[in-house]
Amino acid sequence: MRGRSARLFAALYPSDEALDHLGLALSALGAVALDDGRPSLRWTPRDLMHLTVAFFGEVAEGAADDLAGALDEVARDAEPLSLHLRGAGTFEDRILFAGVGGDAEALRRLSAATAEAASDVGVRLDRRPRQRARLTVARASGPRRTGRRRSDPQPTGPGLGELAHALAVYEGPRFTADELCLVESTPGAGRSGGPLYEVVRTFGLGEHR
Repeated sequence: MRGRSARLFAALYPSDEALDHLGLALSALGAVALDDGRPSLRWTPRDLMHLTVAFFGEVAEGAADDLAGALDEVARDAEPLSLHLRGAGTFEDRILFAGVGGDAEALRRLSAATAEAASDVGVRLDRRPRQRARLTVARASGPRRTGRRRSDPQPTGPGLGELAHALAVYEGPRFTADELCLVESTPGAGRSGGPLYEVVRTFGLGEHR
């Protein structure tokens, strides 16, 4: 972790087999042009695909060490998860994601335990709503749609809904998530001006068992 603070989150990573399978499904969708002022989708690079367990935001260097210790304890008391990527949906009118099936309840418990452990060591969590685990597949480029009244139906965005529908029946192979990762995010440092993600610590799940 570089500098006096770092933008951190906890994540699980799908297996190579799971990402290969998803990649084949996504390749069938092709490049999509969106109307309403949004020219295209920005597809998530394979090496950035992950399942966010908890997002911590900016964490001071000293607090990051305490956070890592807390996550180590959480991981040791958890257990490996059997998961698979399944279905799709949209979020905030801009994001296309793949859903997650398998040990969903155990994943929710891991997320809750991670949040509690972070709070115990004084790390403030991002409280944006995350109703279920998901893997971001693509984001709509261009400006948000404006001029919508609060009473209007919330759109999924031109093209996003069709893509989500096309992936609704998708189900990938099962994989075992046996490591909880602490990841540093550096906005704008990745390819094409996107974020750069760097795994700074890994914690084996179930090592106390």
